[in-house]
Amino acid sequence: MSKIYPSQLAGTNMLYAQYSFQYFLDSMQRLGIRNIEVYGCSPHFHYFDCEDPLPQLKRQIRESGLKVISMMPEENTYPVNIAAKEKRIRDNTVELYKKFMYAAAELDCHRMLLCPGRPYRNEPWSEGFRYSMDSVMRLLEYSHEVDVALCYETLRIGESTLTACLEDEARMIETVDDPYLQVCVDTVPVYAAHEAVADYFERLGDKITHFHLNDGAPDGHLMWGDGTQNVDEHLNALRRYNYGGYITMETAAARYRHDPEKFYRMNYEFLCWHMDREEEA
Repeated sequence: MSKIYPSQLAGTNMLYAQYSFQYFLDSMQRLGIRNIEVYGCSPHFHYFDCEDPLPQLKRQIRESGLKVISMMPEENTYPVNIAAKEKRIRDNTVELYKKFMYAAAELDCHRMLLCPGRPYRNEPWSEGFRYSMDSVMRLLEYSHEVDVALCYETLRIGESTLTACLEDEARMIETVDDPYLQVCVDTVPVYAAHEAVADYFERLGDKITHFHLNDGAPDGHLMWGDGTQNVDEHLNALRRYNYGGYITMETAAARYRHDPEKFYRMNYEFLCWHMDREEEA
């Protein structure tokens, strides 16, 4: 059984979207969080805003001394959708995501989160799955070129019908069967589906290379203590299955946006208390 350390934790700028990206970086430094997941959103970092926002982002991150551990372009609220029935939307989405994959390579994190897309709910599930898989296969061709893995992420049924449970998640991963298609497990959709983190490790094993650790009631992406999940159950599953990757605190509920650093501090301190003690150098 492995140990889970605070040094595996990462922050994300999602909660800081109404603050400048520089403020987010400074906040992570003040909190002592050394790893970040870059949330690709406007106005922090998005190709909707300018032709090439990457040089400025690289400079800011380099000067901060923080380590980028993953790229997460917004995929659920923006007009992007890898499972869209409309070919033009799928094509535009694939080309946009390639830019974010290139950014992931340039930021030396070599990992991009990928949501399954949102098919029409009044049409056959299989059709949405087919469109999503077509986009995934096209993105994987580029994955091999730039050496950036895609971490296919679990979502709640309210967000997408395509990965609302373990069986859905596994179907895409096992059907495609490509080393560059990996898994990001988020505790919110897992809990909302009445499943357990251990179930995902039992089925998908070392395909799980990224993790989002959030409270929920059952959903909400809450800070720990505001929901009804059992953090020790999740952490013990990570220990039992020898998870050694990064763990993003995707605290994102609207109630925290007015003072993100305050709530991030509370969440970070809570998790540190439940994790293993770092070994002395």
